[in-house]
Amino acid sequence: MASDLASFKPHIAQLTVQVCYAIMNIITRVALDKGMNHFTFVAYRQAVASVVISPFAYFLERNERPAMTCAIFWEIFLLAFLGITLNQNFYFAGLGDTSSTFASATTNLIPVVTFVMATTFRLENVNIRSIYGQAKVVGTLVCVGGAMVMTLYKGPVLLKAVSGLGLDTWMVGALLLFVSCFVWSGWLTFQAPVVKKYPAQQSFTALMLIQGTLQSFVVALIFQRKASDWKLKWDIQLLSIVYSGVFCSAFAFFVQTYCIRVKGPVFAAVFNPTSTILVAILELLILHVRLHLGSLLGAIMIIAGLYVVLWGKAKDQSNLDTSTEKNGPENESNNNITITTTEEPNIDINQPLLQHEGSAEHLNHSHTQISDE
Repeated sequence: MASDLASFKPHIAQLTVQVCYAIMNIITRVALDKGMNHFTFVAYRQAVASVVISPFAYFLERNERPAMTCAIFWEIFLLAFLGITLNQNFYFAGLGDTSSTFASATTNLIPVVTFVMATTFRLENVNIRSIYGQAKVVGTLVCVGGAMVMTLYKGPVLLKAVSGLGLDTWMVGALLLFVSCFVWSGWLTFQAPVVKKYPAQQSFTALMLIQGTLQSFVVALIFQRKASDWKLKWDIQLLSIVYSGVFCSAFAFFVQTYCIRVKGPVFAAVFNPTSTILVAILELLILHVRLHLGSLLGAIMIIAGLYVVLWGKAKDQSNLDTSTEKNGPENESNNNITITTTEEPNIDINQPLLQHEGSAEHLNHSHTQISDE
């Protein structure tokens, strides 16, 4: 009995992370509606995450950290700029102009966009003659179609509510969220070679968070110089900062790392839509935001396309493992030449925010990932 329960630990852990992400989307949206500035929010949030993770990195990897070179330092600096500073500011700005459900749904595009980028830069090969290669292409097109439906078609209101957003505001917010997805996917794609050079997982994450914190404070100071925007009170704004920094950055990082190590990256990615479903329910019950037909159809298309892509990738991985076992170790290198991402990047999972937020929080030696929104 105990062994059976132990086998479900990754499932429970992954569901817990998705619940954390869903709650983050809701409380952050409430804080934004009450006037919280997204620039200062990102800066404070990263500061909290850095304070939480840095001690673990310092003590646990004290004797394992490789030497820091100037080249690696600047590469981590650029990764922090992409994955933290740009990504999170775009994401939370878009969240404020759309809805929590819409923002959460767009994060399901990240694995697909990452797959497209990896294919473009020849980090992954697609055999269009294989049914699994065709599945990845079709799933990508379905996801793109779902994103277009969510953005361009609102449709009738399915569930009425007390408030709504104008079409112009919605379009701007949607654009910001899609830019966030592309930036985050680029971060996932380009960090793989940097992780190989600096394989100390927790130290790498801590360095990126610290640099991202400094960058975020600089950006926030440029755009928000009013003292009132920086003043913290014991209210929903402080709660959203502390909650997202601790649970959606530090906690989610460790849990995601555990799940990827035990079950693999596809397992972790399969749970991503759970957060979208939870956010949709919570938003209707708590925030009373209108649910439009376009948002529902688009979200369904994105989630369906995501699962098709993940299915194709899982089957490709399974076939490669089977081929490696049959051919023996002497042919392993040849198999790896055929599909280069099965061992290194596996970088298609993700939650931005560092939802989701997130992220710089989801790295390990072989599989990299970041929880928000």
